[in-house]
Amino acid sequence: MEKAESSGKKRKILLTICFFVLLIACIAFFLHEFLHGHFSSVDSLNEYIARYGVFAPLMLTFFQCVKVLYAIIPGAIGCIAGAGMFGTVGGFICNYVGICSGSLLAFALSRRYGIALVQQVFSKKKYDSCVAWIERQKRSYPVFLWIAIFLPISPDDFLCYFTGLTKMSFRKFAIIILTAKPWAILMYSLIFGQVL
Repeated sequence: MEKAESSGKKRKILLTICFFVLLIACIAFFLHEFLHGHFSSVDSLNEYIARYGVFAPLMLTFFQCVKVLYAIIPGAIGCIAGAGMFGTVGGFICNYVGICSGSLLAFALSRRYGIALVQQVFSKKKYDSCVAWIERQKRSYPVFLWIAIFLPISPDDFLCYFTGLTKMSFRKFAIIILTAKPWAILMYSLIFGQVL
Protein backbone atom coordinates (compact mmCIF):
# COMPACT_ATOMS: atom_id res chain seq x y z
CA MET A 1 0.00 0.00 0.00
CA GLU A 2 2.78 2.42 0.98
CA LYS A 3 4.75 1.47 -2.16
CA ALA A 4 1.72 2.22 -4.34
CA GLU A 5 1.24 5.65 -2.67
CA SER A 6 4.96 6.42 -2.99
CA SER A 7 4.92 5.38 -6.65
CA GLY A 8 1.83 7.55 -7.26
CA LYS A 9 3.50 10.58 -5.64
CA LYS A 10 6.66 10.09 -7.69
CA ARG A 11 4.63 9.82 -10.89
CA LYS A 12 2.73 12.99 -10.01
CA ILE A 13 5.97 14.88 -9.31
CA LEU A 14 7.50 13.62 -12.58
CA LEU A 15 4.42 14.65 -14.58
CA THR A 16 4.45 18.09 -12.92
CA ILE A 17 8.12 18.58 -13.76
CA CYS A 18 7.56 17.44 -17.37
CA PHE A 19 4.59 19.79 -17.71
CA PHE A 20 6.53 22.78 -16.42
CA VAL A 21 9.54 22.01 -18.62
CA LEU A 22 7.21 21.84 -21.63
CA LEU A 23 5.39 25.02 -20.61
CA ILE A 24 8.64 26.92 -20.08
CA ALA A 25 9.95 25.66 -23.44
CA CYS A 26 6.76 26.83 -25.20
CA ILE A 27 6.88 30.24 -23.54
CA ALA A 28 10.60 30.60 -24.32
CA PHE A 29 9.93 29.65 -27.96
CA PHE A 30 7.15 32.22 -28.35
CA LEU A 31 9.13 34.86 -26.46
CA HIS A 32 12.07 34.28 -28.82
CA GLU A 33 9.78 34.65 -31.84
CA PHE A 34 8.19 37.75 -30.31
CA LEU A 35 11.57 39.39 -29.78
CA HIS A 36 12.37 38.72 -33.44
CA GLY A 37 9.30 40.72 -34.49
CA HIS A 38 7.09 37.85 -35.66
CA PHE A 39 4.16 38.93 -33.48
CA SER A 40 4.51 42.71 -33.73
CA SER A 41 1.57 43.15 -36.10
CA VAL A 42 -1.25 41.24 -37.77
CA ASP A 43 0.78 40.99 -40.99
CA SER A 44 3.88 39.61 -39.26
CA LEU A 45 1.78 37.08 -37.35
CA ASN A 46 0.02 36.06 -40.59
CA GLU A 47 3.39 35.46 -42.27
CA TYR A 48 4.66 33.50 -39.29
CA ILE A 49 1.58 31.25 -38.99
CA ALA A 50 1.45 30.68 -42.78
CA ARG A 51 4.94 29.12 -42.66
CA TYR A 52 3.42 26.08 -40.97
CA GLY A 53 1.44 25.15 -44.08
CA VAL A 54 -1.29 22.58 -43.41
CA PHE A 55 -0.50 22.84 -39.68
CA ALA A 56 -1.13 26.60 -39.64
CA PRO A 57 -4.58 26.28 -37.96
CA LEU A 58 -3.05 24.12 -35.21
CA MET A 59 -0.22 26.62 -34.75
CA LEU A 60 -2.66 29.52 -34.38
CA THR A 61 -4.72 27.51 -31.86
CA PHE A 62 -1.57 26.64 -29.91
CA PHE A 63 -0.36 30.26 -30.11
CA GLN A 64 -3.66 31.55 -28.67
CA CYS A 65 -3.52 29.00 -25.84
CA VAL A 66 0.04 29.95 -24.84
CA LYS A 67 -0.78 33.66 -25.22
CA VAL A 68 -3.35 33.37 -22.42
CA LEU A 69 -0.83 31.62 -20.16
CA TYR A 70 1.82 34.25 -20.77
CA ALA A 71 0.38 37.36 -22.38
CA ILE A 72 3.08 39.00 -24.45
CA ILE A 73 0.85 40.55 -27.12
CA PRO A 74 -2.75 41.81 -27.25
CA GLY A 75 -5.24 38.99 -27.86
CA ALA A 76 -6.94 40.90 -30.67
CA ILE A 77 -3.94 40.39 -32.99
CA GLY A 78 -4.40 36.61 -32.98
CA CYS A 79 -8.16 36.92 -33.48
CA ILE A 80 -7.72 39.28 -36.43
CA ALA A 81 -4.97 37.14 -37.97
CA GLY A 82 -7.06 33.97 -37.61
CA ALA A 83 -10.10 35.51 -39.27
CA GLY A 84 -7.96 36.90 -42.08
CA MET A 85 -6.16 33.62 -42.74
CA PHE A 86 -8.88 31.03 -42.22
CA GLY A 87 -12.09 33.00 -42.76
CA THR A 88 -14.90 33.71 -40.35
CA VAL A 89 -15.65 30.12 -39.32
CA GLY A 90 -12.10 28.71 -39.40
CA GLY A 91 -10.66 31.71 -37.58
CA PHE A 92 -13.38 31.57 -34.95
CA ILE A 93 -12.80 27.86 -34.25
CA CYS A 94 -8.99 28.21 -33.94
CA ASN A 95 -9.24 31.27 -31.71
CA TYR A 96 -12.10 29.97 -29.54
CA VAL A 97 -10.48 26.59 -28.90
CA GLY A 98 -7.05 28.11 -28.24
CA ILE A 99 -8.20 30.92 -25.95
CA CYS A 100 -10.64 28.75 -23.97
CA SER A 101 -8.01 26.01 -23.56
CA GLY A 102 -5.48 28.54 -22.28
CA SER A 103 -8.06 30.06 -19.92
CA LEU A 104 -8.97 26.69 -18.40
CA LEU A 105 -5.31 25.74 -18.11
CA ALA A 106 -4.47 29.04 -16.37
CA PHE A 107 -7.25 28.39 -13.85
CA ALA A 108 -6.04 24.81 -13.25
CA LEU A 109 -2.41 25.90 -12.79
CA SER A 110 -3.41 28.63 -10.37
CA ARG A 111 -5.63 26.23 -8.42
CA ARG A 112 -2.79 23.70 -8.21
CA TYR A 113 0.15 26.02 -7.47
CA GLY A 114 -1.53 28.98 -5.74
CA ILE A 115 -0.65 32.60 -5.25
CA ALA A 116 3.11 32.09 -5.68
CA LEU A 117 2.59 31.15 -9.33
CA VAL A 118 0.25 34.07 -10.03
CA GLN A 119 2.76 36.52 -8.54
CA GLN A 120 5.47 35.03 -10.77
CA VAL A 121 3.39 35.51 -13.93
CA PHE A 122 2.27 39.10 -13.18
CA SER A 123 4.12 42.10 -11.81
CA LYS A 124 3.37 43.06 -8.21
CA LYS A 125 1.86 46.34 -9.39
CA LYS A 126 -0.54 44.62 -11.79
CA TYR A 127 -1.37 41.94 -9.23
CA ASP A 128 -2.16 44.46 -6.48
CA SER A 129 -4.24 46.73 -8.73
CA CYS A 130 -6.26 43.84 -10.18
CA VAL A 131 -6.86 42.26 -6.77
CA ALA A 132 -8.10 45.61 -5.39
CA TRP A 133 -10.39 45.99 -8.40
CA ILE A 134 -11.74 42.44 -8.05
CA GLU A 135 -12.22 42.78 -4.28
CA ARG A 136 -14.83 45.48 -4.95
CA GLN A 137 -16.84 42.93 -6.95
CA LYS A 138 -16.63 40.22 -4.26
CA ARG A 139 -20.35 39.69 -3.63
CA SER A 140 -21.31 39.05 -7.22
CA TYR A 141 -18.01 37.69 -8.51
CA PRO A 142 -19.45 35.03 -10.89
CA VAL A 143 -21.65 37.65 -12.62
CA PHE A 144 -18.77 40.13 -12.67
CA LEU A 145 -16.45 37.47 -14.12
CA TRP A 146 -18.91 36.56 -16.89
CA ILE A 147 -19.29 40.22 -17.89
CA ALA A 148 -15.52 40.81 -17.70
CA ILE A 149 -14.77 37.78 -19.89
CA PHE A 150 -17.52 38.85 -22.30
CA LEU A 151 -16.01 42.33 -22.74
CA PRO A 152 -12.92 42.46 -24.96
CA ILE A 153 -11.20 45.11 -22.79
CA SER A 154 -10.89 43.18 -19.51
CA PRO A 155 -7.62 41.59 -18.26
CA ASP A 156 -8.79 38.05 -19.12
CA ASP A 157 -5.45 36.38 -18.54
CA PHE A 158 -5.21 37.73 -14.99
CA LEU A 159 -8.85 36.91 -14.22
CA CYS A 160 -8.34 33.28 -15.24
CA TYR A 161 -5.32 32.92 -12.95
CA PHE A 162 -6.94 34.87 -10.12
CA THR A 163 -10.18 32.87 -10.21
CA GLY A 164 -8.13 29.73 -9.61
CA LEU A 165 -7.27 31.23 -6.21
CA THR A 166 -10.95 31.60 -5.28
CA LYS A 167 -13.40 28.93 -4.14
CA MET A 168 -15.16 28.83 -7.52
CA SER A 169 -15.41 25.29 -8.91
CA PHE A 170 -13.67 24.35 -12.15
CA ARG A 171 -17.06 23.43 -13.61
CA LYS A 172 -18.57 26.86 -12.92
CA PHE A 173 -15.47 28.59 -14.26
CA ALA A 174 -15.56 26.45 -17.43
CA ILE A 175 -19.23 27.34 -18.02
CA ILE A 176 -18.43 31.05 -17.63
CA ILE A 177 -15.48 30.86 -20.04
CA LEU A 178 -17.26 28.75 -22.65
CA THR A 179 -20.40 30.93 -22.69
CA ALA A 180 -18.87 34.40 -22.27
CA LYS A 181 -15.73 34.11 -24.38
CA PRO A 182 -17.14 33.35 -27.87
CA TRP A 183 -18.90 36.68 -28.42
CA ALA A 184 -15.85 38.94 -28.70
CA ILE A 185 -14.05 36.29 -30.80
CA LEU A 186 -17.11 35.98 -33.04
CA MET A 187 -17.20 39.75 -33.49
CA TYR A 188 -13.56 39.79 -34.62
CA SER A 189 -14.20 36.80 -36.89
CA LEU A 190 -17.25 38.34 -38.54
CA ILE A 191 -15.60 41.71 -39.11
CA PHE A 192 -12.12 40.65 -40.15
CA GLY A 193 -13.10 37.43 -41.90
CA GLN A 194 -14.88 39.61 -44.46
CA VAL A 195 -12.38 42.49 -44.55
CA LEU A 196 -9.01 40.74 -44.82
